[in-house]
Amino acid sequence: MFILTTFNACLMVLLLSYVFYRLLKNKEAVTLISFTIQLSALTIVILSLVNHVNTSNIIELFYIVFGILIPSCFIIWDYRHTIKSSNNKERHQDYITIENKILQQQGNLSESSSISTADSCQKVMDILENEDSVDDIIAELILLKDDLFLGIKKKLIQAENRYSQGNFDFAYDIYKGMLDITQAPGNLFFNYGNVCFKKGMFREAISCYRKVLELSGSITKAYLVYINLGATYFNMQKTELALENFFKALEINPQCSKAKEGIGKVYTATGRQADAVIYYEELLKNDDSNYELLLSLGKLLVELGNIDEAKERFERCIKNNPRQADAYILLGKLFMSVGQYSEASKVFKTYITINGVDYTGHYNLAECYFENKEYKNAIAEYKQTISLNQKSHESLFKLGLIYDKTDETEKAIDCYRAVIQLMPNFIDAYNNLGIVFAKSQRHVESLAAYTAGIKLNPDNFRLYFNMGVVLFEIKRYEDSADAFARAVKLNPDDKDVYYYLGASLTELKQYDEAIKAYGRALDEKMEEGELYYNIAAVYALMKKQDIVLDNLKRAVSKNSGIKREITRNSVFDYMRTNSDFVELVS
Repeated sequence: MFILTTFNACLMVLLLSYVFYRLLKNKEAVTLISFTIQLSALTIVILSLVNHVNTSNIIELFYIVFGILIPSCFIIWDYRHTIKSSNNKERHQDYITIENKILQQQGNLSESSSISTADSCQKVMDILENEDSVDDIIAELILLKDDLFLGIKKKLIQAENRYSQGNFDFAYDIYKGMLDITQAPGNLFFNYGNVCFKKGMFREAISCYRKVLELSGSITKAYLVYINLGATYFNMQKTELALENFFKALEINPQCSKAKEGIGKVYTATGRQADAVIYYEELLKNDDSNYELLLSLGKLLVELGNIDEAKERFERCIKNNPRQADAYILLGKLFMSVGQYSEASKVFKTYITINGVDYTGHYNLAECYFENKEYKNAIAEYKQTISLNQKSHESLFKLGLIYDKTDETEKAIDCYRAVIQLMPNFIDAYNNLGIVFAKSQRHVESLAAYTAGIKLNPDNFRLYFNMGVVLFEIKRYEDSADAFARAVKLNPDDKDVYYYLGASLTELKQYDEAIKAYGRALDEKMEEGELYYNIAAVYALMKKQDIVLDNLKRAVSKNSGIKREITRNSVFDYMRTNSDFVELVS
């Protein structure tokens, strides 16, 4: 009896291990329940062995059923399921799809803000397909044995279908497998090269295209190979090689529009806009309704300064495709670039009537109102933009600017805070928020805004400068001097910061350093009188009349001709009623 119980315990340990593995793999509730009961049964058996206790028939039946029989059922079930899956896979292997993989790839693309190498390259320039590729390859493979030919034909059709669906990995595996069988068909290399291009494997794509050219007469449309070579080199930023292959394609097929478009793109990328215009114009002679060509041509004409011609191309784009936003935006911005904001407003209003749910139309219209200082209309359009796109931090930022200009301080603060919440790295929002707080004498909050901005961007000159001004106003001269010193390191060419640095050092009675700071703000050729004059100007900005008068007297004593500059300088306007000042400049 002891031996039988020991055997049962060993068997239960093995079965418990399998169920535990199954629980980790499947994470099913029924497996968890079974594992728990098995553990209880095993505990009973071990305790009976250790204590030499004879168990009753009911307990033996319990641990045999739950510790051995039920886990054995799991093993039998899993075995039958595995065999069935294997049979199905073998029986239907030619028809298995990988839709889940496709969906996963598409999901990753939609969730990711970055673009894969292959996708980004297609946006630069894409390749051409051979519409007769399947027939051409089949014709080349017709001499193979019937059974092998039928299998390859079936795979080839599968590859083309998956390629057209964007499943380039599947097509890549099939074409690569075919080339392991036969190295002869040039059209097979052509399609394999296209798949390599789509996957971003440009060097391998070039190798395939060149293999096609080596197999003389293997492809009837040789110009397609040169176009795809050109497109591949262009995406690799090898513009000279791209241009060479596009011209070869034109030699074979002088009417090939794709080759001309490729040449135009190369010229555009290499700064030869005038040459690119010639090719685009030639293409439009045969296809004057091509939206993308008209748009590209309009952009080139803007760069060349041909405003009227660019305007005409954008208007044709709008006529051909009135629901496409690009042409409206480019035409409107063209008007804005020459200061014709009213004309730009008309363009964006027209677009809004056609597609009012596109926030870009409202945003650009708001920009026109903003530039025209029509703040009420601008506010309405920026708010409409935000209602359509709640992540439009640009609209919130511009609203903050408007509210600041119209002295609606709290609204401006709310806008800048909303911008920071949306875009924590938007440094201009921290800067403007600090300025608004400072204007409202809320110095602590102003300094907090600048400090937060500096933590994100410690190399921002403007944040240090504005922080220094606030610190100076609340008489924290040592801190303000430090802030101005940091600003000087970041932008030593800015003259204003030296004035404030000198003022802070003066308050700290570091006169020598203050004079050096003032001197850095002056031209090297200035005389001593001009130095005192500029020091007085700085103190005038800070409204310290006594110090201003003292330095002006010194300046005039050194150079009486400086009186004329004093009377012309607007920084001294607030002192015009001061009797000492009037006597000094009279």
